[in-house]
Amino acid sequence: MYREPANNPDGRALHADHTRARSKGNTAGAADRLLHDLCNKQRGDGSRDHRRPALLAARQRDAERRRRDEGALVNWPELPALIASA
Repeated sequence: MYREPANNPDGRALHADHTRARSKGNTAGAADRLLHDLCNKQRGDGSRDHRRPALLAARQRDAERRRRDEGALVNWPELPALIASA
């Protein structure tokens, strides 16, 4: 995360976020962390945290890495040009 909006993945400024949403009873009122604009909008009131795309992509990447480490995914060598063009 960067202060300069252009350096963030969504190209926008960081947003203050409440770990526990005000709509869910947070009476403190002060935000306690920063999130990317897009992440904060996807998070909403926090009820969909488990479905955010950033988290899903990380879970998929970790699952693929585990499968590869266990031998389920094989990085096959490239086919020779003569075979590939046939």
